[in-house]
Amino acid sequence: MKVRIAVVSLLALVAFATVGCGMVQGITGGNKGGTVANLWADVPPLPNATKANIDIPPFANLLVQGFIQAANADENTDTKLDKFDFIAFQTADTPQQVSEFYSQEKMTAAGWNETDNPGCQTGSGEGVAGGFCAFGKKGDAGKGTVLIILPVQDDSTKQTQVFYLRFEATKK
Repeated sequence: MKVRIAVVSLLALVAFATVGCGMVQGITGGNKGGTVANLWADVPPLPNATKANIDIPPFANLLVQGFIQAANADENTDTKLDKFDFIAFQTADTPQQVSEFYSQEKMTAAGWNETDNPGCQTGSGEGVAGGFCAFGKKGDAGKGTVLIILPVQDDSTKQTQVFYLRFEATKK
């Protein structure tokens, strides 16, 4: 539970911090397009979205990787983060429309059964718009999964880049 709250809090910070950083920057030496080839079967695909050849922004990537290393090194927690994957898409929809598509009802029907996750939130500031969605599910044998969806509008293209980040963990 502490790890899930920390992941959600960290990624909320990352989402808002990277909104103004230009989401099209690549990570030096990284593979473009994400760590998985296709959206996971338990995540409803966003209509009219196409897979994008973009990386998680460098600042967000460093924070996520640092968090995973720190969480796995923490002897006081009963959860071990096993896996982190992501994939990116692009759409003409606004971050608000993306957030509305990923409703609690739709995600519950897709198997995301954790009721204490916040669902989707959106916001905008001077010239930027973005969102943050968090969903979780319990699996067998102490396994759990957290899905973070970050819809962020690119200032230059006015397209929304949608980053799907998936964390899988097990009880120690």
